[in-house]
Amino acid sequence: MGSERGPDSTIEIGSDRPASLMRTTIIFILGLLITLAIWQIFAWTYNDVLERGVMRFPAPFETFVMLGEFLFEGKTLLGYTIYDHIVASVSRWMFAFALAAVVGVAIGTLFGYFTSLFSIGIVPISVFQMIPGLAWLPIALLLFGLGSNSAMFIIFIVSVVVIIIGVASGIRRVPPVIVRAAKMMGASDLELFSKVLMPYALVDIVTSLRVGMGSAWRVLIAAEMVVGTGVGLGYAITMTKDLLNYVGSFACIVVICIIGLLLDKVLFAEMEKYARHRLGMEEGY
Repeated sequence: MGSERGPDSTIEIGSDRPASLMRTTIIFILGLLITLAIWQIFAWTYNDVLERGVMRFPAPFETFVMLGEFLFEGKTLLGYTIYDHIVASVSRWMFAFALAAVVGVAIGTLFGYFTSLFSIGIVPISVFQMIPGLAWLPIALLLFGLGSNSAMFIIFIVSVVVIIIGVASGIRRVPPVIVRAAKMMGASDLELFSKVLMPYALVDIVTSLRVGMGSAWRVLIAAEMVVGTGVGLGYAITMTKDLLNYVGSFACIVVICIIGLLLDKVLFAEMEKYARHRLGMEEGY
């Protein structure tokens, strides 16, 4: 029959991956070029057509020139290199997000597995979810004062809520018929949890981590702008803006976008594809 697959069918499936990767790369580059074109048109309109204000709106070329000076010529920004600011921000993000991931997956798993815990715990978690990231600022300052600890607290609380809800929802979405079938085959509670619930919910877990990562990265930059960390990309944006160095601010914004895209597209997108492949939702990984 034409629908039957030969012994080399896995090779045929996998052979589509380079073409898919090429299409994805082309689409990404096209989108990036469109973004730069919109940026350039807006800057030209603001500066040369409307002639708004004394300060010029930074255009892509001058922004990337300054970014090159930061990256390759050792030009400092507020007494630190751009690498110092990157390391400071990424370090805060990694510590707070890693802690949120561990706590969020643990609590989300308990909520997903035990219905009574979910019914009780989802109420405060839902309330926390409604609070915008920077609205936690007064609590953070009250508990930790100005500095990095306040920023990391805000990162943690924002991302852990997203992860808890995502993990719990993923586990609770496992079809009851699969759970009953596993029990009929004699699976213990541990086997049910480790071999049925967690693998089936893997995509939702990875997706919740991906969403939490994005939330954590965005709120980190916003928090650094406010809590006075002394060094970091968000702090650098605020200070360069106050010094009317808008080109420097835009260079930092570009760095923030690049790091965020790398974390999302390279790390978590691949993890999500792998999880989907494990469940048979995506071929050719």
